[in-house]
Amino acid sequence: MTTLRQWLLAMVLAWACASVAHAHLVVSQHGTLNIVGGGAYMVLSLPVSALAGVDDDQDGLLSIDELRTHGSSIESQIKQGVALDSDQGRSALEGIMLNTAPPDSNPAAPSTHMVVLGRFAIPEVAAGLKLSLQLFGTRADEQTEHIAVTRGAQSQLITLTPERPQGSVLPSAWASFAEQIQLGALHVLSGADHLLFLLVVLAAAWNLRQVVLALTCFTAGHAVTLVACVWYGLSVPTSVVEPAIAATIVGMALFDRWSSHRSLTNAVAIRLSLVFVCALIHGLGLAGALSDLGVNGMGKAWSLAGFNIGIELGQIAVALTAALVLRAVRQVSGPNGLTKTTRSASYASMALGSFWFIQRTLA
Repeated sequence: MTTLRQWLLAMVLAWACASVAHAHLVVSQHGTLNIVGGGAYMVLSLPVSALAGVDDDQDGLLSIDELRTHGSSIESQIKQGVALDSDQGRSALEGIMLNTAPPDSNPAAPSTHMVVLGRFAIPEVAAGLKLSLQLFGTRADEQTEHIAVTRGAQSQLITLTPERPQGSVLPSAWASFAEQIQLGALHVLSGADHLLFLLVVLAAAWNLRQVVLALTCFTAGHAVTLVACVWYGLSVPTSVVEPAIAATIVGMALFDRWSSHRSLTNAVAIRLSLVFVCALIHGLGLAGALSDLGVNGMGKAWSLAGFNIGIELGQIAVALTAALVLRAVRQVSGPNGLTKTTRSASYASMALGSFWFIQRTLA
């Protein structure tokens, strides 16, 4: 009974805070999960557009009246869309409390997000905890949810997206290492801009030694930036990073065409230096994928190492694929055909990189 009273008191206090200062309880698209004994207490901000049949006037906002009318439906959707899994089975969110999150200047105004409070009951012997979320909004800025997890002195930040709706809760160092290897490889293979830059680097028809050096420079460059971001708090706005990444694609392709016409004797050394510098910029973009790292030192180190290894494995896969394609082109069209193909690839990369640069600059 004591535990139940403590939980009820905590919930009531949290609800009171929400009523007085809606926006300050939790930031939009953020939440907290505090694990204490056999309970995991959650506060979560969810976008209204993630919920079906609750926006009666179709204004994209949730009013107090709409919350009261559809409270049971919202609670049902939350129970289905938020869960905590373990080796003991699935736990649903219970004891749910709901409130709108209007601006401080107008507490009665409808809001784009709502605040959810609740508790997961979990066995104290449960292991392998995984948090699942299926409730994401329709806007681009509502496609990511950041959950701060704490259990005693342990802490972690989990980032969930529609593509990655489940995250391990306070995983072991080894589990985090393995997970980050997969994340690093997938980030390279699924990131169109990183992939295109890598293909531009590989399309120079270098020999094997030069390809290995180029990949090493790219890995070293983004590793330096990742360490600066993760360990020392370096942060550059996305509005700067994204156009800059597009500019690296254009710049590298332009250098290839220029050096080809000029027949530079030290082109390889200059190109490797450019790859390293460009990789520093790409590292700023890759750092965004590491937002779910734990803040504890060893967990952070293992995760960072795993992520870099994953990126390297992804690069090797791309390099092998590119080598097979270029070899096939050479066999079919001969050396001249290969030269024309790489030249066309450079111009196409310039065009696409320029389009991305303009698009991202104006966004």
